[in-house]
Amino acid sequence: MENLRQSDLLDFPTLREFVEYIHARLKETDILNQRYKFSADVVKVKPYNGSLYITVSQESPGNKKTELTVYVWQGVASSILKYLSAFGVKSIYDLEHKKWEFQGKLSFYPDRFQFSFWADSIAPQGESDILKRRQKIKEDLLKQGLLMQEVHNLSELEPIKLIAVVTSRTAQGYFDFLSNLLVPDAYKPVIHLYESSMQGVSTAQEVTAALNRIVEFCSVSNKKYDVVVIIRGGGGPSDLMYFDDYELAVKVARMNDFIPVLTGIGHEKDETVIDYVAWRRFPTPTAVAKEISLQIKNYLDEVDNGYRELQQNILNVIRITENELQSNTYNTLRDTLRSNILRNAKNISDSAKNFTRLINLEAFEKKFSFDFTRSVSRNLNLKMSEMNQNIENSVSFFDSNLSLKLKDVTAKMELYGTLSANLDRIYLSLLDKVQSVKNELDNVAGSMVVLSMGGVLITKDGKLVKSKKETTAGETVRINFIDGRVDAKII
Repeated sequence: MENLRQSDLLDFPTLREFVEYIHARLKETDILNQRYKFSADVVKVKPYNGSLYITVSQESPGNKKTELTVYVWQGVASSILKYLSAFGVKSIYDLEHKKWEFQGKLSFYPDRFQFSFWADSIAPQGESDILKRRQKIKEDLLKQGLLMQEVHNLSELEPIKLIAVVTSRTAQGYFDFLSNLLVPDAYKPVIHLYESSMQGVSTAQEVTAALNRIVEFCSVSNKKYDVVVIIRGGGGPSDLMYFDDYELAVKVARMNDFIPVLTGIGHEKDETVIDYVAWRRFPTPTAVAKEISLQIKNYLDEVDNGYRELQQNILNVIRITENELQSNTYNTLRDTLRSNILRNAKNISDSAKNFTRLINLEAFEKKFSFDFTRSVSRNLNLKMSEMNQNIENSVSFFDSNLSLKLKDVTAKMELYGTLSANLDRIYLSLLDKVQSVKNELDNVAGSMVVLSMGGVLITKDGKLVKSKKETTAGETVRINFIDGRVDAKII
């Protein structure tokens, strides 16, 4: 060890000041906040006022023995024994002369200048016993019809806007979830954190309490989360075994009827009992966040594609209409009519010339009878009538085709007008929906801000009380805190 220089010497007038200095320096580090895990043989178990003092020992190379007293607080001792009963532990003394895995934190006692280890988890060595217990719970859930048999997809849900997250605020899994929720700010869902221990024997109890608070919030605020997310980072089988709880699994399964529950616990290959009953199970917290991001992105793409398709259809109608209006259809009809008229006029002229050339009434009137002249005149009239009929038919053909074209163009213009009106209506509807969602999220966020800042929400008959004018003396109201509620009477 490096020798201290004279200037490095710390002088304390009293022993108390020295102890308090050491304690303060310990608090500046993570030594007292860090969780620890180790395995050792249990030599002796001593109960005291509901708590347990467990002496553990381990021999190291060179026959050196290390002993430590593990303290199990009375608040968790009964819960630990309940869990261990599935592994054949009927009493506390069944722990003796066996090897167990302990998890917990260090505690420092300044008065005695002593460390102690506080355990909140005791697990059997090896995975076989843990897996057997998990399988037994799974079979019980199957008998009750609570296992999730269907594979769900987030596309079945409406766009996710409001998420309830159950985890520890300091957990790495929570950070991974937030950092992988890659959604444009305008569409990023609102996240409410419901804190819970995610390790140790109190895990199942605290997660259940968090789910109850979620239901309570939905009842008080008259809002509903789109999904509930239960997440935790990786760990060994003994770290995750406390999620293998039958009552917690039943709670999650029932919760799916109200709000879909998504789980992301551990690493890729880790499994817990609540994964079997969740609406959708994901391997990690990161995977949950990415799938939610993808669901929102797909909805945005669908809306964008729908708008583009509608816009393209309208442009196509406009383009077709313009082409019809600019086509040479009417020029063709006009030229056809002119050609028919000129052709008929030429036929009349040619017939008249031929008739004049071939028959001169003045020269031959004396050689032919009056009946012949009248016959020729009648034939000429018939020819003229035929020519007139051809002209009338041409005009009628032109009118008929022109009317049909005008009706077709008119119908297409009316269709364009209808599509344009529909586009305006859809656009206004989207604006209304966006504003509605914004107002909804503002209301939800406002209620949570009040609670999170230490405030309360007062409700009467399930409705929020915004003014004292809404209450009268003698009435009973409910005062809602972030961690519970009480009933009070107006005086």
